[in-house]
Amino acid sequence: MIYLFIKQYYKSIIIGLLILWLSLSGSKTLIPGKMLNIPYIDKMGHFAMYAFFSAVLLLDSCRWRTSSHFRYVILLIPLFFGALMEIMQMTLTTSRKAETIDLVANIGGVTAGIVIAHIALKILQKLGLSGPPQES
Repeated sequence: MIYLFIKQYYKSIIIGLLILWLSLSGSKTLIPGKMLNIPYIDKMGHFAMYAFFSAVLLLDSCRWRTSSHFRYVILLIPLFFGALMEIMQMTLTTSRKAETIDLVANIGGVTAGIVIAHIALKILQKLGLSGPPQES
């Protein structure tokens, strides 16, 4: 059962681990100096990461034979994960700080990810690339 879960959600797991690393590593490690001196670029990063995370998670879950309600319940994972990352930044790191606006960007990203996943599913269906759901 664990093998099937990992096989089905490995992309989502990798993205979650990447977000964990990016959230807890020092900002000087990621962007040396002031290479990207764009206001609020980190908020755009939060938005993009959580949009990608939730879109991939939703697309991964669409292959299981589950109700569509369950697929949307699974999107609570990136919402809680984003809140947990902010708490961990506040308590575990000295180079990062928790901000409410980051959490708002995460929530906006999850919402955008839902839209992206729906568009991707429609395109895949039109191209005939979305086959029947797999057994869970």
